[in-house]
This record gives sequence, C-alpha cells and structure tokens, in this order.
Amino acid sequence: MRRKKARMPAAVLFLTGVVIAMWICGKWLRWRTVWQPAEYAESSGWLANRERGFYNMRGVMVSDENLADGALYESIACEERQETLELLQIHIGAYRDREISPSGIEQIEKTFEAYARKKQPVSLIVRVLYDWDGKGAQSDPASLALALRHMEQIGRVMEKYEDQIYIVQGVFVGSWAEMHSSRYLTEKSYRALLGQMDAVVPDSIFLAVRTPAFWRSGTGRTEPLSGQEAWGAAGLASRLSLFNDGILGNSLDCGTYGDVSREEAPSPGTKWIREDELAFQEQLNLYVPNGGEVVLDNPLNDLESADQALAAMHVSYLNRGHDTKVLEKWKNAIYRDSGSVYDGMSGYDYIERHLGYRFVIRDVSVPESGWLWEEQTITVRVENVGYSPRYTPCKVELILKNEDAGRTEIYNAGADVRQWVPGEEISFTVAAPARTEETGDWQVYLKVTGERDGMPLYFGNEGTQTEDGSFFLGTIRKRGDRR
Repeated sequence: MRRKKARMPAAVLFLTGVVIAMWICGKWLRWRTVWQPAEYAESSGWLANRERGFYNMRGVMVSDENLADGALYESIACEERQETLELLQIHIGAYRDREISPSGIEQIEKTFEAYARKKQPVSLIVRVLYDWDGKGAQSDPASLALALRHMEQIGRVMEKYEDQIYIVQGVFVGSWAEMHSSRYLTEKSYRALLGQMDAVVPDSIFLAVRTPAFWRSGTGRTEPLSGQEAWGAAGLASRLSLFNDGILGNSLDCGTYGDVSREEAPSPGTKWIREDELAFQEQLNLYVPNGGEVVLDNPLNDLESADQALAAMHVSYLNRGHDTKVLEKWKNAIYRDSGSVYDGMSGYDYIERHLGYRFVIRDVSVPESGWLWEEQTITVRVENVGYSPRYTPCKVELILKNEDAGRTEIYNAGADVRQWVPGEEISFTVAAPARTEETGDWQVYLKVTGERDGMPLYFGNEGTQTEDGSFFLGTIRKRGDRR
C-alpha cells in the first residue's frame, strides 16, 4: 500500500515565505557601516583658543599735546605673542575737563584699527580710565555729565570694532578705573554710569564691574543669572560680568568681599562674606566671564587652594604680569595627580590649561546598521575640563569627506557650546543621510568656529586637527553598502 506524501500546511508555507521575504528585505533594505574611531586621548598641550587664558597688557595715552606717532600703531599691528587676549587701557585723563577732541577720537580709532591689522588677532579686554597713579578722586572728570559724554563718544568708536572687543571693564572712573576712590561711585551716580555703558557699548560686548556687590547694585537683584535669563534674555544682567584685581590676595580678595552674610545684607549692593560671594559667582559665572589679577603671595594662592578657588569662581582670564611673586610661586610648584595627563607640569602651566574652557572629546559612536529610510547618526561626547564655559556662541559642524568620490558633506550639529559647562560631559547627535550614491570611506571631522570672529576652537586631545580647526574623529567604511 503506497503512502501519500505529507503536504506542508498552507499556513506554514506562508510563514516560511514571509520569513524569507523579511530576510531578503533585511539584506537589501538596510545599510551597514564599519566605524573606525580615531584615538581620543586627552592632551596637556597649550591651545590657541580665544577669550581665555593669561592676557597681556598695553596702555595708550590719548591727548592733543603728545600725539602718538605711527610707530606705536605699527608695533601693535606687528607684535606677535602666544596669548590670545590683551587688556587695552585707554587713558583719557587729558580730557577730564572737556569732550574728547576729534584728534583724540582719531587716536583711539587708530589704536583699534592697528589691532584689526594684526596677523595673529587677539580678543580685547578694554578699560577706559582717567588715572594711572592711584589718584582716582583727583583724576575724576569735572562732572558726571562729562563722563557720560565720554562714554558716548568712545561707544561710537567701539561700534566700528565690536568684533574685536570681548569685554569692557569698569565705568571709566576711580583709581586705575578699578571702581574705587571716586566721587562718582555713589549708588545714584554709579547706576547712571552703568546705564550709559549699557546704552552706548554694542550689545555683543560684555561689560564688567569690580565686585559681585556692584553687579547686584547695578542690576537691582540679589539672585545671579539662571539658564533661562542668559545670553540676552535679561537685558543688562545678561551681559554684566565681573573683574577682580584682588583675587586671592586675602580672605576678602582685597575688598571684593565683606563681613555680612547674604541673609543679613540690608541691600543688593552690600558685600557679602567670602563663602556667600563664592557661591554667588559659581552660579553667575556660568553665563558671564570672570577674571583679573592674582595678588599678594599668601597661603590662599598656593597651587592647590588657588585651583579650587579659580574653579569655583569660573575664572577664564588672568594677568600674565601681575602679581609676579604669585605667578613665580606657581611656576615653581608641581601639579601632582598620578591619574592625570597634567601630572608633573608646573602649577602655572596647569592653571593656564584650565583658565576658561577646555573641551576634550571623550567618545564618538556610530550605529552599525539601519533601514534605508532611516538616517545615519553620529553621536559625539565632549567634556569641559576647564574652569569656565565658553561665553560667546560658536558654529558646530560635522564634516564628512569621501575623497574617492570627491564629495564633502557638512552638517550643522545644532549644539550650543555655551552650555558645555565645566566638569560635565555632554553629548550631541547629528543626523546625516543614510544612503549615498557612493560607498567607500567617509572621513568624519568636527569643526567649531566662533560666530563673531570665525576663529577655530581647538580641542584638548591628541590627534589630527587641521589649521582650520577641523578635528578628525574617525572613518565610516562602506557607508550605504548593502551586504
């Protein structure tokens, strides 16, 4: 008796067909990549980044009697230094009893124009002052109205050169314009001066006052900025920063702090105790710069305690020429941390590396496969190991290059570097087309440039970073290959 062959049930046949179809779809409708990352080892090297670090100083005397010759302006234009910041002091004491003359305005314009011609551009911290001798009250202008007029005159010049100017310090008056020893620093006069600065200095430039108490008095508030108020949302408060020319000189930072707790302070302009002022700066200076001079060799500015204080204050710039005793102490000290790439370097170099922002690429990840209608993504993880954020906006781009095909694709990362705060790792993901006509190797670069000056930002990593600032992240192989 012949047996009948067993037939596979129709349902099984259908399911088998579905599985085969799904396998075929999975094979032909998906892209696959092989990601070959670069090395992301942290570097301890010096970085030519803007708006941070040790700064140089230059003073220019403006008057009608002793006109500067062309040699001064040529020396400014031709001078080449490693530092990317310079404090420019413009002395206008010759006009303390009258408006700045057309000749005086021309001299100020020529000074800024000389900086604009530099082959190695610098970001300028500008301080306009009437006094270089510590005689603020004697050197004050003849009237408050005249000081306001001088601000208006110089503000017009700054409008022409605002891309060069990072910060304007002080309100013109006082000894060395450090906002003390002046008859125009009563609350009413000070607010008039600060209000005029806000009105005449271009909005893209930070203003800076000498103490947190001056910040609170000028803004009329006791709370520092929040993230929602930063970058213009709170008017004057959004761009009012600090400068401190008594950093770590003693427990009061040489008059920066006071002896009243925050809870007991009778008014916003009262100086708080050190602990409360440091907590205030730790929040405020996430959004506006802080810097100045370290002074008076004492245990507070020994390397370890200085490192902690500068980090808490989010200090981004310091004078490279003062106080020499403190700076020499740092140069003779050795930073020790066996797990750090900075282990064994001088304290001075260690602090220089951490002034301001220092971005280190920690990792880059790329999915190995996806459907053809899904976008390829690239995720970059960055840590800011510096004392402060970067305070001005940058353009962040991922660049993909296929040299065999002669193609370059540029993608805006949509990341805001101002939010890359110290001590935290952040990640951003960029979507790039998953399918291209060309397969093969795509080299991936990260490029960050300042929106105001177009200057590249350099990363604190070993590895390949081109002159235009593009940092090599790795290679995507056989992108679009359906294997």
